[in-house]
Amino acid sequence: MLETVYRGAADESDLYEAALLTIAAEAAEAAGGTCLITNDGVTPTAQLRFRRSPGNLYLGNFTYVLVSFPDTQRQVEIHLGIFVAGTSRVPHECDVAVLDWVEAERSRQGGVHPRCSKLIASIEAKHYAASPGLGVGRAFIGLATEMGQAKCTLAFPARGSSSIRPLLAKRRSECYDELVSGAAAAQRLRAHLDQMIRNWIAAV
Repeated sequence: MLETVYRGAADESDLYEAALLTIAAEAAEAAGGTCLITNDGVTPTAQLRFRRSPGNLYLGNFTYVLVSFPDTQRQVEIHLGIFVAGTSRVPHECDVAVLDWVEAERSRQGGVHPRCSKLIASIEAKHYAASPGLGVGRAFIGLATEMGQAKCTLAFPARGSSSIRPLLAKRRSECYDELVSGAAAAQRLRAHLDQMIRNWIAAV
């Protein structure tokens, strides 16, 4: 259940990002993981408190998903709205970040941003009534270049325009238009993240 204060203040963009986090958690479970919804990495929480603006992973008492897998010590964390340092070492916001647990611990203990090299997947959310324009597409290409093109996904609920879809079609990053809960695009994104997490587990 969403915490009362968060539920009262959250706008549709916040709730859309939370829905994308749910898809990422479902993908981790499909990859064999067991999810713990937590604020401290140890105990489960029933009151969900998410960031409403970009923040540092190592600050605040916010809800995230800790995922454990059988037959390995490797774990994944799924966060909303955290900064991750790109290849230039400049921090960039990840609306949804799927991150190696070891790197998340390094961030918390050192008070530093996680590094994009330890990012498993990232989702850039655009909750627009109409398709994002070319400017958003170009900005996403720049973000993906910084964070790792194959790791980055752009998601939005509207139908993609005839300009943004061709712009992103030949890139290694992914674009999912018409992505709302229960839609075919949500299933495709879930399958994509499932495979990315499986590949990460296998790449020991």
